Amino acid sequence: MPPKWRDLADELAALIKSGKYAPGDRLPKIEDLAREREWSKNTVHSAYKALEAEGLVTSSRGHGTVVRERTSLSTGAEREQRSKVTGSSWRAGERSDSHMAGVVAAPADVADALGVSPGDLVLRRTRTYRDEQTKAVISHSTSWIPAAFADELPELAMGKRLSGGTSIDLITRHTGRPVARRLSSMWARITTPGDAAVLEIPEDTKAAVIILTVRIIDTSGMTIEYGVDIGGPGSHWTKEESAE
Repeated sequence: MPPKWRDLADELAALIKSGKYAPGDRLPKIEDLAREREWSKNTVHSAYKALEAEGLVTSSRGHGTVVRERTSLSTGAEREQRSKVTGSSWRAGERSDSHMAGVVAAPADVADALGVSPGDLVLRRTRTYRDEQTKAVISHSTSWIPAAFADELPELAMGKRLSGGTSIDLITRHTGRPVARRLSSMWARITTPGDAAVLEIPEDTKAAVIILTVRIIDTSGMTIEYGVDIGGPGSHWTKEESAE
């Protein structure tokens, strides 16, 4: 039998998802709900913390517990296109930080995507995208790039935001070969401790996260980047396409 806080969290999550509590609505005060249910405040607090870890609410002093807008994720291709149009991969209300870069041994999945052997050296670039107002993590993004480009384009190996567009922009300008294909995948999985660490949520979070991957292939057939984005609990991906 699940604990009372889990039952309460599930009940409130269902009300949020049904629209009974809309984005921007405040949940009842902890002490009020505890009094109504004749439960301890710790039980209600634990339920609210679970909802926060699942990306459904935010809590702050003076504002209480408020239902969040559902976060919409961007794919690597969408960020690349946005960069071409606006000069920035950021969406309105979004910022990135924690930019890091370095040459590392390729994990098996990355090696397969880039067409190298596991353990071969590759360039890894990571950054965190945040809501500009709440500072909550929207997604954590990793770009895996063939190591040769770390030598040919030293700025890619620097742990800071690129100033000349995205890594794809820099690479295609350098090689003169445009992008020919993008192979994208999306799936969900239960949060792992590694996911929790980069998304800055509790390690024991059991909610699902969204994984977006994309292989960027140029006109020579070379995979010039393999991107992996992890979207936090409560996030979703939408795509708008014009009718033909």
